[in-house]
Amino acid sequence: MKKSAVFVALIGMTMLMGGLSSFAQNAYNFHAPSGFYAGNAKMPAGNYTLRQTGDGTQLFELSNNAGTHSVILETRSSSKTSKGRPEVLFNTYGGMDYLDAVETSTGNSIDIIPQAAEKLAAKKGSPQPHSVPTA
Repeated sequence: MKKSAVFVALIGMTMLMGGLSSFAQNAYNFHAPSGFYAGNAKMPAGNYTLRQTGDGTQLFELSNNAGTHSVILETRSSSKTSKGRPEVLFNTYGGMDYLDAVETSTGNSIDIIPQAAEKLAAKKGSPQPHSVPTA
């Protein structure tokens, strides 16, 4: 009787551990060579991680690796065609970068929904896109 209880417990733990992969989050690491806006937050140059806040959600947290800056961003699935390499896309208006999207090589690219800061900058000119690779 005791052996069967241990066996059932082991099977249960194995099943739970197997299900953990379904809770895996998307995360992208990149280096921003200069300051930029993410949503309405101004972020300094540095190394960043953009991580999905929960399974199946469209909210991502962007935080610098120093732990001093963090912002929650609203995203949507992107229809952009990947160039075959993962990269973070920015739009530049008047010398200031705005986080725009993340393209992946796996087809789960995301767009960052523009907020007030970028919308205001967009009224003053056309975007100049550029990108940085993800790590």
